[in-house]
Amino acid sequence: MTDGVVILGGGASGTLTAVALAALPDVGPLTLVDRGGAFARGVAYSTQEPGHLLNVPAGRMSAIPDQPSHLLEWLAARGATPDPEAFLQRRLYGAYLGELLGATGSRVKRVVDRAVALSSDGAGLRVDLAGGSALRARAAVLALGNFPPELPPGWSALPPRLAWRTPWASPEDWPPPEAEVLLLGSGLTAVDVVLSLGARGHRGRIHLLSRRGLLPATHPPRMLAAVPVGPRPQRLRALLRMFREAAEREDFRAVLDTLRPELAALWRGLTHPEQRRFLRHLRPWFDVVRHRIPPEVGACIAALEAEGRLVRHTGRVVSIAEQDGRVALRYRPRGARTLAVLAVDVAVPTTGPVMDVRALDDPLVQSLLASGQARPGPHGLGFATADDGAVLGPLRDRLWTLGGLRRGELWESTAIPEIRVQAREVAETLAGRLRTAGAG
Repeated sequence: MTDGVVILGGGASGTLTAVALAALPDVGPLTLVDRGGAFARGVAYSTQEPGHLLNVPAGRMSAIPDQPSHLLEWLAARGATPDPEAFLQRRLYGAYLGELLGATGSRVKRVVDRAVALSSDGAGLRVDLAGGSALRARAAVLALGNFPPELPPGWSALPPRLAWRTPWASPEDWPPPEAEVLLLGSGLTAVDVVLSLGARGHRGRIHLLSRRGLLPATHPPRMLAAVPVGPRPQRLRALLRMFREAAEREDFRAVLDTLRPELAALWRGLTHPEQRRFLRHLRPWFDVVRHRIPPEVGACIAALEAEGRLVRHTGRVVSIAEQDGRVALRYRPRGARTLAVLAVDVAVPTTGPVMDVRALDDPLVQSLLASGQARPGPHGLGFATADDGAVLGPLRDRLWTLGGLRRGELWESTAIPEIRVQAREVAETLAGRLRTAGAG
């Protein structure tokens, strides 16, 4: 065992945790583990598509909590014009995070492998890797990011050339320009795939199928200022009424932005049944307003719809099968009694990440749940955690997490403005524990 820390997941949340820990004294060696080697970038910032932009203006995307202009200063130092209202290319933001990680030098060791199990090892931990080796440390941080989409029944039985397993294809796998494509889901991931298809000169029709047919709202050209919304009630119905009344007077996007810093407290103030009702009935509309797209992206999507090249369908999948070398998807349109059929050349899952950890096909997550070292958070969203991010269970004094795995406790827990604060708090708490243990 060492006196250091292993961080599992090398994307944005793992990188920000490593950077925060590396800035603190007496933490010991740091090891950052990532299964694909996409350190600092993860899935979100590994894209090389120029059209894939941040969904938050640059002025709000500093990686350092107490330095709000850090990203803008980084851009200025490289000769760019730092416009706080601009929506940067995501690949540029990946380079920014990469430089932050690179600045830690030898303080952070990088390991390309996949953690499959984690167990107690004296006063520390043992992390078993898929490659057969093991790491030992005093503490670990789970920074696993978002998980792959949940596939509907029958999807995995189709050949991968017809039904992709993830939304991200290798360069040689993209469909021919005239192919008819189905995207299962109409959120941010679907928008990304539409943009990728367009960048490759795709001319065929693109179908979006989702239960409610909602596209993300579009950001205004300039950042919105906070607006008066009145007292914050505690009950769900009253909160919804407050939002609707405020949205009648103000821009609905500004209303949600004003409430965003309080979303974790508002979520925790709801009863368990109220949270469940929110997830079942209100979450899709919340996501539309909360997870918005840049104006230029919104204009592109609107133009494709106006041309008839992008078609939205509303309904629930009933079955999917191969038919005459194509994909035949049967679905029940919303409000209809009879089924409809979509026949396409390629189907792509763009439903967003699996949210219930109990449904995840991830060996580390399933090992932690099966062994009782972690338990599902409220509604199965992430793990049950303490206020400081410690994973509740027998390893509470040496295992922490952040980001999506805290969603059940915090709800708002997957964007950089929240993750950068969580990373700093986890680092400071963990370092304090290590120093106390060392002194003892």
